[in-house]
Amino acid sequence: METALYHPEHGFYASGKTRTGQEGDFLTPVSPGPVLGQLLARQADELHEALGRPKSFNLIEQGADAGWLARDILAAARRDHPALGKSASLHLIEPRPRLRERQKATLREMAPDFPIQWHDSLESFQASGVPCFFYSCELVDSFPVRIFTYRHGVWHEKFVDKKGSGFVWLEKQPEPPAREIIQRFSPPEVEGFTFEFRPESGPWMQRLGSQISPGLVLTLDYGFSSKELYSPAHAAGTLVALRHHQKIRDPLADPGEQDLTAHVNFTELEEIGIQAGLENYGLTDFARGLTHLASPILTGAQNPTESWIRNFRHLTHPSFFGKTHQILVQGKSLPKSFTPSIVTKLKAGA
Repeated sequence: METALYHPEHGFYASGKTRTGQEGDFLTPVSPGPVLGQLLARQADELHEALGRPKSFNLIEQGADAGWLARDILAAARRDHPALGKSASLHLIEPRPRLRERQKATLREMAPDFPIQWHDSLESFQASGVPCFFYSCELVDSFPVRIFTYRHGVWHEKFVDKKGSGFVWLEKQPEPPAREIIQRFSPPEVEGFTFEFRPESGPWMQRLGSQISPGLVLTLDYGFSSKELYSPAHAAGTLVALRHHQKIRDPLADPGEQDLTAHVNFTELEEIGIQAGLENYGLTDFARGLTHLASPILTGAQNPTESWIRNFRHLTHPSFFGKTHQILVQGKSLPKSFTPSIVTKLKAGA
């Protein structure tokens, strides 16, 4: 999965080809239009205000694809949140040269108004005490996974082997370190039950916890809590391949030409975040979280345009992204009185 997605020349993402949107292989919450960026800008502005309107403020995105979400956030900051716009710098975590070039082209119109920097990794980014608003959209689902399956009363790990000109699955009983992973998550011992584990989730969250201070971390993705993820409804696991907006039966076919993705275990991210010193503000779905962020727009004197409402419905309707996608909100060293609006209703029990 690591090679198929991120090989520097032939990897699905690293190739620089259009992968998202109508002309790509799948839609993301950014595809329908700029509303997601506008709503995230509202949350960033709220944080900026809660911190006393600092003169320097970092907006940080990892996994920015072509840079459309970053562009939409900056455009909203410039137009609707002038104090944030005067303070904000954009930092993109992007090690792949071809994607950097696409992002630079997308953000060219913003460059005169905002300092924009690129970094090869989270390690190479240094906040130096400047407040941060870190966000990612459909990043974690593309972290490579290890796969375990329960077969004939014993857990096995699934590996990839070569056969002829193609690839096939190979199952082996796990070594002791892998058995510790199984014990940690305690999936049901049901014949054929399959689950995925992301080795990179822990180190990634630990790095965020050590570098984002003070700041807010928003993880937007599709996934479940551990309880939901390890239920009979997902007994076959969640790994899928996507190509031309269709699910492909064989994830091992045509490596580099189809997306590989698995649902996120948000409980794991919450637990690791707490260990890394992050406060857990809550997990909410798009329908609730984005509706609450949008409430001043929906109830204001200036009525939203028809295209804005259509875009908003794509984000929040249960038939689109409203219930499939979640927003995990974490923070560090923030005022005790501060609760992000995106989860206020959830915290209040609504």
